[in-house]
Amino acid sequence: MTLHPVGARSASAPQVLVHPQRAREVSRRRRALGLAALGLPLVGLGAWLPWLTLFNGLEPLPGFRLDGGDLTGLALLAVGLLAVAGRVGAGHLLRPLAVVALLVVTVDSLASARRIAAYVADPGPGAALSVPSQGPGAVVMAAGGVLLLVAAVVVPVRREVLPTGLVTRLVLAAATFVAGWMHLVLTPEHLGESTVLGLGFLAAGLAQVALSVVCVARRSENALSALVVLDVALLAVWAYAVLVGLPIGDLGHDHVEAGGLVLGQGEPVDLAAAITKAAELTSLGLALLLLRRGTRAGEGASPRHRVRPS
Repeated sequence: MTLHPVGARSASAPQVLVHPQRAREVSRRRRALGLAALGLPLVGLGAWLPWLTLFNGLEPLPGFRLDGGDLTGLALLAVGLLAVAGRVGAGHLLRPLAVVALLVVTVDSLASARRIAAYVADPGPGAALSVPSQGPGAVVMAAGGVLLLVAAVVVPVRREVLPTGLVTRLVLAAATFVAGWMHLVLTPEHLGESTVLGLGFLAAGLAQVALSVVCVARRSENALSALVVLDVALLAVWAYAVLVGLPIGDLGHDHVEAGGLVLGQGEPVDLAAAITKAAELTSLGLALLLLRRGTRAGEGASPRHRVRPS
């Protein structure tokens, strides 16, 4: 038996060699995660902080009541696309989409800050009454957008082609997230009309955002079925609200001063509603398509190897 001095390494001991390219990818991923860990909270903080205050600071207008709510959702969607590109593939397509989305977040925030600054400098005849001042929210959101944009460029992604089924689930998840986030953005506005209406928007938004994550993370026919039920229910309630009008809320059946396309006796169809319902129709159609594919796969399998829904 050969004795080695204490602390000496045996010549036959295995040595772990790290490939230089692999080491660079790990370093880039860590830098990207660090930038994202700073950028996302800044975007959220920018949406929470006031972008404009009126009446000598007595009425703050936070970012989510202006463009900040939509831009925060766009930033989250971009981060989700980058996560899929890093773990699964299609980085050659998903990274550019994320970069464009984050450019919109940054440029729109800066443009809003510039418009607010121009209004504060010259508020017009109502200056003595409004006494406007600029808040830091838009600039903070723009800073977060820049950090996320750099992270999107730095982070390593995979370039493998995604399977057709995964592409469908990815589009489904994106559409469901858009619809859910729009419900969350509109929650404070509808809480001002009715507590029941506002809580309904909050519950619908949270459910849709959660289902969007589940549908893209794993194959679950239960989640798809729940999404179909939710989309059908929300579309039905909205159709009734537009054609007849809901018996709740401050607006009730009188929408003379409200903007949008009037299709019935209820609320008009504005841009936010059109985007939300288009996203829900897309989500519903794709969920039904995936459920039909799953049923066909289960029927085509042998009894011993029949596909079981998770």
